[in-house]
Amino acid sequence: MSAEGWMNLRGIKSKFTSPDDLMKTRYNFQRYGLRFFNGLIFFSLFMALSFTTVKESCQGKLFYKAGKKTFDIELKYAHFITGPDTFDPKKKIRRLIFTANPLDEKIKSCKVLNCVDQYIEGIQLDLDAAPRLLYWVSVNGQLVQYSGTSVNETLSLSTDSQEQLAGTLKFDHSAAGGPVVDVTFNADLMKNFDEAR
Repeated sequence: MSAEGWMNLRGIKSKFTSPDDLMKTRYNFQRYGLRFFNGLIFFSLFMALSFTTVKESCQGKLFYKAGKKTFDIELKYAHFITGPDTFDPKKKIRRLIFTANPLDEKIKSCKVLNCVDQYIEGIQLDLDAAPRLLYWVSVNGQLVQYSGTSVNETLSLSTDSQEQLAGTLKFDHSAAGGPVVDVTFNADLMKNFDEAR
């Protein structure tokens, strides 16, 4: 090989093996690699939150006046569960629970149907338990409660299946000291309980 060829080869070799170039390459790798790693962590957290965030399943209001106190609750979550009736275990009932906050994790952790009652801050509605709809209002940390019945016509279902209930619940029982409820909902069956209590 000619002297000029050797000089060119040595120049190429020194170009890729010089300490300055190695340090620069290492710095760029650390710099952009760290950015990529941070971006990957952010994306993973975003996806995790997207899958774990509970979507709102209803929209409406619960208004109740107890003495001098009034409770005006915005209902955002509808929970649909099924299980045996407390007074007649052979009868299976459907229960809708409307709350301001999600109860998904609480419901999933419960072993019996009545376990859910302690977590309700809103109104629950029992279907199939009696000729009329049975409801129970629980507000102010369950310190204020009211139970009553309503005619079946106050519940209008656009979807009525074993796996899903959707529609509207609307009634005004304020004249009798009861609540005012107006809510539109779409709830998939969350859990079927084998025991009432």
